Amino acid sequence: MKKIFVLTVFVLLTVLFTTCDKIEEPFYVIPDYEEVTVDFPELDPSSVYRKILFEEFTGHRCTNCPDGHLKLEELQERYGDTLVAVGIHFGSLAKPVGQTFSYDFRTEAGNRIGDAYAIDAIPAAVVNRNDKEGGWPRSQWLSVVPTIDRNKVSAAIQMINEYDEDSESLKANVKVTMLENYNNSLSLVLLLVEDGIVKPQKDGDQDVLDYVHNHVLRASFTDPFGYVLNDGSTYWTAGDEQTFASTITFSGTDWNPANCSVVAFLFDPANREVLQVEKLEVMSR
Repeated sequence: MKKIFVLTVFVLLTVLFTTCDKIEEPFYVIPDYEEVTVDFPELDPSSVYRKILFEEFTGHRCTNCPDGHLKLEELQERYGDTLVAVGIHFGSLAKPVGQTFSYDFRTEAGNRIGDAYAIDAIPAAVVNRNDKEGGWPRSQWLSVVPTIDRNKVSAAIQMINEYDEDSESLKANVKVTMLENYNNSLSLVLLLVEDGIVKPQKDGDQDVLDYVHNHVLRASFTDPFGYVLNDGSTYWTAGDEQTFASTITFSGTDWNPANCSVVAFLFDPANREVLQVEKLEVMSR
């Protein structure tokens, strides 16, 4: 079975004036559809392995968050590209305050994710979109990740990114292939993340002015809980394919496309499980 689902996402540079706690970031709407024109290479199912989504909740005024960043780095060294990190600046310690911490890392999508998982203390993490209320504290990260069954490979995700420097627009193309039969509705989530953002960070009682923030969530191409695939069908068979594309613009933002990547993951809303996740740079480095 083959179906094509595509979206175009435009950036609306909307500034909210109602309260100081509102996010002064681009907001996204989905006005119409877009044609998928890329050809994906033939998939070798034997080369596919299951990857893990690690959503880290952090904040630039969080004194303990640099320790969380170090623990995440340890996990990334252990698991390599099989662990895909998304840094979500969330909560009161992510709010801009004063001149030093005036930058706003927060996003509408990040706030929705943090609220959904009742994150009330950071650093915290949600692993593969599990239903752990409040997220996992950093003391448990190294023990939680190994509990994911990485031998269970239900699907594959292929990605092709097309960045147009003239229009400053990015088209993310994704193909999902089911490798096993599956009996639940599935959604696809696309996020934009950026590495190498040099901005201040609290670290204990120090203000580190040239701190490097990595895998920072910048935007969501889709609803942060997914675009429903296959018309919401709860029956999938091995070999079923779905292709999806979405475009956003970098114009009017301070995002550096050379440091950005697209994270795509397949999500089961019923059991709150991520079946597969992939990450691909926006531009070849």
